[in-house]
Amino acid sequence: MKRSLGSRLIAALLLAFALIAVLVIAANYWTARSQLAESSNAAQLGSLLLKGLDELDDAAAATAALRGFAGELNLLRQQSGQLSGEVGLRLARPDGSLVYQSGSALQGLALPVGTTPLSRLDLAGRPHALYIAQGRRWSLAVLDPLPSDTELLQWLLGQVAVSLLIALPVLLLTLWLSVRSGLQPLRSFSRRVEGLDFRKDLRPLRLDLRYAELQPLARAFDVLLERLSEHLAKERAFLQDAAHELRTPLAALGAQAHVLLRSPDDASRAEAAQALQQGLQRTAHLGQQLLDLSALDPDRPGVHQRVDLCELAGEVLRHAHPDARRRGVSLSLQAPASLFWQGEPQPLQSILQNLVDNALRYGAQQVELQIAAAAGEPPGHFRLAVLDDGPGIAPEHREQIFDRFWRGPASGEPGSGLGLTIVSHALTRLGARLRLGDGLLGRGIGFYIELDSAQGGVL
Repeated sequence: MKRSLGSRLIAALLLAFALIAVLVIAANYWTARSQLAESSNAAQLGSLLLKGLDELDDAAAATAALRGFAGELNLLRQQSGQLSGEVGLRLARPDGSLVYQSGSALQGLALPVGTTPLSRLDLAGRPHALYIAQGRRWSLAVLDPLPSDTELLQWLLGQVAVSLLIALPVLLLTLWLSVRSGLQPLRSFSRRVEGLDFRKDLRPLRLDLRYAELQPLARAFDVLLERLSEHLAKERAFLQDAAHELRTPLAALGAQAHVLLRSPDDASRAEAAQALQQGLQRTAHLGQQLLDLSALDPDRPGVHQRVDLCELAGEVLRHAHPDARRRGVSLSLQAPASLFWQGEPQPLQSILQNLVDNALRYGAQQVELQIAAAAGEPPGHFRLAVLDDGPGIAPEHREQIFDRFWRGPASGEPGSGLGLTIVSHALTRLGARLRLGDGLLGRGIGFYIELDSAQGGVL
């Protein structure tokens, strides 16, 4: 059975109602219990009886009058059904000699001589109010039994239960209506979301969910739609750009294949074969870059390995050496003998390869790769840099260089424009930071990379 937010809210409110009822009963109980003796009629009863008894000088007459009164009083208490216990009366002369006594609670109870203000006594597990009045002829003690704790609690429950039973249906109806109307915006929101076609309906809903507590939900969903729309737009643009970039070399390959098949002499066929081979290499390079870009998805799990950064940098330079020799570019590495890091080697290798390849393609005469542990930082922090002495990148273009398929306006070098995009994605996957700065001897461009122990670590 599915859990209901409305049912949970109503249950919580009913629990709060029950706790409030318990607290009200407890507060009334302690208040009534502390005021029981003060609310007793013992003092008033004793004062009135003593006034009448002081008119009687004969002990027999006083005893008869008091016995008759005690019998009637206890009978009335019994018939009321609300007052339990027997009122005790003790009549004595001023010197303390006993004349009359009624009520078992007074048996064997030693009472002080003289007038005693209203006080509370606990006798046989029941509280009593005691009042002693001293007259001209008689001393009268009144012992009024008070309700026990159980009786007091039962009486309070009986009084409060009626009010609770009257209030409960009203409370339940109010809660149900409040919860139903309060959740109505959520139900409308759910129906609106269920009716969306996410292939085309990605505009923000701009819904007014009426309540301040629900507004963050509407805003968060609109932000999600905006991000999803941006993501899909980027994916569509990527597919369109990739198709466009692949179409150009494929058309060139088709043209060179046609020339190769139709050329009448060996020289033309050899030239067409060489152009065809170069076109195939460029197409394969573009395809590999597209695969590398897809592999750098941050949601894909990666495997961390123990990596020697200096060995990895040397491998990158060895791979770039044939192209550098053909272009007349010198390569150099500044690094210690070894420097170990725990992380994913493939994204880091893609970063270094693409940065070195980018420097070779765009007019550099010297390319230097630097590897070092970050000075003044905790162990596990590293600094890598790829610097060249080429023409550099104009400041107004530096924010565009990581866009897919973007290439410099003055570039005559064939390429796909994906190299620095791959670098950007790989940096994000590694959690590394990149800063652009000066290259070698104040010329060219420098790519400064920082890796730290939050993403990897020293072994």
